[in-house]
Amino acid sequence: MTAFKGVLSKFLGIVSIILFTVLVLVTTWQVVSRQALNDPSTWSEELSKILFVWLSFVGSAFLFGERGHIAVDYLARRFPAPVQKVLASFVQLVILFFALVAMVWGGYLAASIAWTQNLTALPLTIGWVYVVIPVAGVFVAVFALIDLVAVLTGREAPYPDIDESDDQPMHLEDAAAESRIVLDEGTRK
Repeated sequence: MTAFKGVLSKFLGIVSIILFTVLVLVTTWQVVSRQALNDPSTWSEELSKILFVWLSFVGSAFLFGERGHIAVDYLARRFPAPVQKVLASFVQLVILFFALVAMVWGGYLAASIAWTQNLTALPLTIGWVYVVIPVAGVFVAVFALIDLVAVLTGREAPYPDIDESDDQPMHLEDAAAESRIVLDEGTRK
């Protein structure tokens, strides 16, 4: 199951990179056409908004699959391992419920209602903006189900340790020394 999760996560990561790249290119074209060519593009602003919405949902599903989302687990880590397992399972069930009901079902309803409304500058309907909600919901639900099974079978810790070695605060003396090194390297060039 972890191989399947890895493939899904890699796929979402690639899609996120593509969406971000296209978003940057479209936004750059928008600025160039408005500022340099003095002829604003009519479609680029609307497309960049759609790409941003899609990137937000696809990126959120990717982040959830990587277990990189924000989690307040300080209290849960204080309990014994069996209680942690129950809490983590409950959390995954709540996430699964939310993904299926709010994202998949609610997103489907929103997309179906908006499917007949046209966008102003693009030959698309607003439904194409909303269709990403149930798509991302399916991915979140699959990841939640995989994580639930992994916790229940003991293949994964309920609250995995996080490597925060790069996130440690730097002392003032260390920061000053590091900035001197960077400045010294800059003057040698």
